[in-house]
Amino acid sequence: AVLITGLSKSGFAAGFGSMATPMMALTLPAPQAAAIMLPLLMVMDVTGLQQMWRDRDPALLRQILPWGVLGVGVGALLFGLLSAKAVAGLLGALTLGFLAQRLFFPPRRDGHVARPWVGRTCAAASGVTSFVAHAGGPPIMAYLLPMRMEPRIMASSMAVYFKIGRAHV
Repeated sequence: AVLITGLSKSGFAAGFGSMATPMMALTLPAPQAAAIMLPLLMVMDVTGLQQMWRDRDPALLRQILPWGVLGVGVGALLFGLLSAKAVAGLLGALTLGFLAQRLFFPPRRDGHVARPWVGRTCAAASGVTSFVAHAGGPPIMAYLLPMRMEPRIMASSMAVYFKIGRAHV
């Protein structure tokens, strides 16, 4: 799980990092798997943030960050109220939901930017899944990938987004 996360953070296997906690949850309770991954992710975020701060997209972050932090708060409430099985079920349902979204509504090729409410919704879902299982990438990427941003700017913006989101944990 740590190897997959490290590769994902490097950009080599982008997207696979969101599988780390669910993969660990196959053998451990989901809350314990998330607790094991949190310190590792925070160290990786700090390292990435040092390298990428100057290349972030401030306008994008102003749009999505408040909703991501709100999602982290909702995730914290759910995490405290739900059993380990319910958290695992929620994670599975969100994963299947974003898979269905990807299958039935594939990204447009023209760089079309979705409406702002889509970005807010994806950011909030990203905050919830980031808190519950450190799997916040797929929801926010559903919004960002169709924008066809320069990879350096997207990676830098996501490093800032997730570092600030995890700082509220």
